[in-house]
Amino acid sequence: MDHSKAIEKIKKLLRLAASDNPHEAAAAMRQARAMMEKFRIEEADVALSDIQESASRSGSKINPVRWEASLAGCVKRAYACELLFMAGVGEWRFIGEFAEVASYTTTILLRQIRQARRDFIANNLKRCKASTKTKRADVFCDAWVYQVRKQVMAFAGNDTPSAAASAYMLQHHPDTKQSTPTDRNTSKRLSNRTVTDAMHGILAATDVRLNHGVNGQEQLALN
Repeated sequence: MDHSKAIEKIKKLLRLAASDNPHEAAAAMRQARAMMEKFRIEEADVALSDIQESASRSGSKINPVRWEASLAGCVKRAYACELLFMAGVGEWRFIGEFAEVASYTTTILLRQIRQARRDFIANNLKRCKASTKTKRADVFCDAWVYQVRKQVMAFAGNDTPSAAASAYMLQHHPDTKQSTPTDRNTSKRLSNRTVTDAMHGILAATDVRLNHGVNGQEQLALN
């Protein structure tokens, strides 16, 4: 039996050790401890084996725009993950027990917000020059993310990353650096136009729905 198979066996035994049957629980714990000693596996190794690393493609290779970073950060908090932006590769990397579902959620939401952005520009900003379209569409997207954040948090919760996820980060990504997302709206003046663009974003996001899968399965349905 190799190391990875031994960890999976130990995890099954530890689950049995939580049984309401005291004799079954004790026997399972003894077997788990014996296997951990035999294969030199510690409890931290078992916890780390549950950590996943899963990615979602960004719209930027170097530095993501603010609304995209806000959306990824919202999903990160909802699924209690650590989060990295992989510069050069251009992807959001989620790390934690629910990293795969977090990256899936991000991919779907990014697809939706980009379509909503295109529709907003086509329907409301036809006569604007390119730079103005970009800035006003960013306001729209900021508001869209604000509205969707409530849906995401209600769907998934709001926990902090586990100790295992933090340990994984230290082990596999020790040289991370803080960075500031791109903000293309440096002016903080709240004009009537800005309020209108934000309201369009909020309204566009009201139809976004996240639903748990049927039969208790860990699936997502977004529409």
